[in-house]
Amino acid sequence: MQNYVNIANFGSSNMNNNQTSDPLTYCLGGPLDNRFLHGGHADILGNDSRQCQLYMSEYCANKWDSFCELASHNKTISYPASPYTGGNMHDTGVHCAGLNAGEMMIRNTAMRKYLDQLVNAHMEYEPFDPTVPNSPLISYWTGNTPYTKGVPLFSVDPKTIDTDPVMNKILMKPSIAPDVLLNIYNNMKRHGTLRNLKGTKLGNFYDNVTFFKNLGGTR
Repeated sequence: MQNYVNIANFGSSNMNNNQTSDPLTYCLGGPLDNRFLHGGHADILGNDSRQCQLYMSEYCANKWDSFCELASHNKTISYPASPYTGGNMHDTGVHCAGLNAGEMMIRNTAMRKYLDQLVNAHMEYEPFDPTVPNSPLISYWTGNTPYTKGVPLFSVDPKTIDTDPVMNKILMKPSIAPDVLLNIYNNMKRHGTLRNLKGTKLGNFYDNVTFFKNLGGTR
């Protein structure tokens, strides 16, 4: 019997460490850099692509590092803006209007990081770059039926929220994710945990912004 080389290992003894399979090299580099590393396919998988939005939101929700910080400062604005495409989570078109690429990444990350539950939806997976054999999988939510959208419920940990770089960026510019802030408020109030935010930066926001003060603040 003849032994054949697996396509993922063909031509390289250590392909897993190859930059060309790392999604960060697609999502953080400029168009010219991407073309040198990845060829013409890089035009499809640029930093505002669906794949990069999904990958960066999951990556930065799990660990905010220098790559996330760099991406958060991207001032590019694409028309039309590319909303988070996490799979029928909800319509984000209105809330995404006017956001630059960095702000969009912060918003997408928040929607991943603070997601407590997504009702009527399930997670699916696909390769980041289907043309690369060892490309990592990206995940996204999709409705349980073609006619339903997932309903997100967000919450935060009061013990760690003050040092959370994602929330700190949102509080500096709440227009990045007003619907996420409202969802956190309503969900935690419903579960009786909102008062635990008293004295935190987020709690102070809820206690001092007129809209949330009229809802009762963190009481």
